[in-house]
Amino acid sequence: MKARKVEIPIDTFCILIRRYVRAGFADEAVHAFNRMEDYGCKPDRMAFSIVISILCKKRRASKAQSFFNTLKARFEPDVVVYSSLIHGWCRSGNISEAERVFHEMKMAGIKPNVYTYTTVIDALCRCGQIIRAHDVFAEMIEVGCQPNSVTFNTLMRVHVKAGRTDKVLQVYNQMKKLSCPADTITYNFLIETHCRDENREEAIKILNTMVKKGCNPNESTFNPIFRCILKSRDVNAAHRLFSRMKGLKCKPNTVTYNILMRMFVDSKSTDMVLKLKKEMDDNETEPNVNTYHVLISMFCSMGHWNNAYKFFKEMIEEKCLKPGGSVYEMVLQVLRKAGQIKKHEELVEKMVDRGFATRLL
Repeated sequence: MKARKVEIPIDTFCILIRRYVRAGFADEAVHAFNRMEDYGCKPDRMAFSIVISILCKKRRASKAQSFFNTLKARFEPDVVVYSSLIHGWCRSGNISEAERVFHEMKMAGIKPNVYTYTTVIDALCRCGQIIRAHDVFAEMIEVGCQPNSVTFNTLMRVHVKAGRTDKVLQVYNQMKKLSCPADTITYNFLIETHCRDENREEAIKILNTMVKKGCNPNESTFNPIFRCILKSRDVNAAHRLFSRMKGLKCKPNTVTYNILMRMFVDSKSTDMVLKLKKEMDDNETEPNVNTYHVLISMFCSMGHWNNAYKFFKEMIEEKCLKPGGSVYEMVLQVLRKAGQIKKHEELVEKMVDRGFATRLL
């Protein structure tokens, strides 16, 4: 194309650069940018920005920084370029470099936007620098950059994980004070916090507020409340909440079914447990090891070796799931007790063949 003096549009080079980086060829991507003018294509700030963005997304922050340092005098960096670099260093786990670029950006007279601030706050929270994260948040407010729900959720997340209810509510109150609309993640954090404190009433209030505001709940909204109900063994409350979940067109997931099945096992409602398992199958909700542990434990405790054996086989043969040692031994014990020595040996063979167990000599 060069020999024929055919000009290559800048979009083509940008596609080529993206392909190189995605394939792991960072040096080739930079080389392609540097050769643009050889093909009659003048690089612009957009192309410069794309190279940095792609390198940073692929955790090549050091390469992106070198490229930036070489060409920043030629292409005046903007908030997008600086934000990409900061994001790149944060993804690489180098918060000191991210903060250095953040400082350089402000010294260059470029105002960070909500994405920039949120990226820095998130990185600081993840590396445990909570006080510094709140300082950056305070600076954000002071300079007039309006935080969004992602910013607030980032701050809330670290306090939720640490079990600091007062801090979670403090962040939420500030969110309301600044008229920032809460989203599903915000409400889920609040519900999780109240449920951890075993304050089901407050959790339900948050759910009601969420629905009233037109914010769609998901399975992560309901599961902490179900866990809370499980602890109190309130079967009627579980029925009511499950009905409401379905009424809101929220599809239960594997965790939801596992919690409910465990509750109905405890309340000796075998029919309800099997009904939930059938509903899982009908809805194509994939069971996990915990699902089978609940079912197998229930049938073993009832002395129903045939059903325990059936679900154990289904778990290892159809689902290729590795059972826990305690459940394996539980099934073997119920088979021995029932005099099912042939089934016992068959099960041991199946476990050994799959590498799930070793045969005792």
